Amino acid sequence: MRATLAGADDALLCVAFAQTRGVHLIGEELAAVSDRSGARVLVTTVFSRAPTPALTALSDTGASVRVLNPGGGTYHPKVFLGRRGNTLQAVVGSANLTSGLAANIEAATYLRGSRDDEALARLWTWAESAWSDPRARDWVSSPDDQSEEEIEPELLALIDAAITREPELYTLGPTPKLNVVRDRGPSGLWVETERTRAANAAAQLVPPRMLNLAWDVLRSRGELSNRTLLDELRVHRSSFVCALLARVPGVEVVSSRPIVLRYAASE
Repeated sequence: MRATLAGADDALLCVAFAQTRGVHLIGEELAAVSDRSGARVLVTTVFSRAPTPALTALSDTGASVRVLNPGGGTYHPKVFLGRRGNTLQAVVGSANLTSGLAANIEAATYLRGSRDDEALARLWTWAESAWSDPRARDWVSSPDDQSEEEIEPELLALIDAAITREPELYTLGPTPKLNVVRDRGPSGLWVETERTRAANAAAQLVPPRMLNLAWDVLRSRGELSNRTLLDELRVHRSSFVCALLARVPGVEVVSSRPIVLRYAASE
C-alpha cells in the first residue's frame, strides 16, 4: 500500500470505511502526495458510528475528502490508486483504511503498469466516476471536529485496571526507563517520562490510535515487537506502549532484547 502511494503525483482512494489508526499507517505517504499534486479519498459514513475523527485525520494530511452515501445500494470498495507520470499502481482487495491493513487477514491484488494498460485504465476511470458521483459530497473539517478516535472501551477498561494498581511503569529494554501515567481517559494517556520530568515539561499525550493499533495487531498476530511498532506501525511511543500492554492479562513478555510480547489468550 505504501509503495503504491510513495512517489505518486496523484492518488485516489475509494474505501468504504476509515479509522484514524488506518490513516496513520499511510498518512506520511498521503501527505507527500498532497504536497506534490493531490491526494483524494472517497469514503462512506454508513458503516461508522463516529466517522469524524478519521475524516479529520484524512483532511489533516492535505487530501481532498468526499463522502458517498448512495442510499440505494452500498458503497463498499477497497481500491488504492497511485499515479506517477505514465505509471499507474493499484491495490484492490478486502482491506479498508483501518487497522485491518496490519491486523486482519486480508487479501489483495497489486497491479503496476502503464496508465494505458486496459485493466489499470478501466480501474482509474471507474474510480474517477465514483469520485464524481453526483451523490458524493465534499467533506470539510471545522475547528470543532474531533480530530482523534477514542480508546476502545474494552482496552480502556484493561488499561484502567493496570494503571490503577500502579501508575508507574518501567520500559522493558536493557536500560529500563520510568514512565508515570498522570492522567487517562478515552482521549488518550498523559505520560510523564524521565526526560519531561528533568525538563519540568508537561506530560506527553499518547493518542488512542497508537494504543488501539498496537492492541489490534497484538491480538491478531499473537505477538508484537518493539521494532514492529516503530517500523511497520509507526508508533513512536513504542517502549511505553509495550510496557503498558505487558500489564494486560493474557500478555506475556517473551523477550526484553529485543522487546517481544505474546498474547497468550490467542493460543
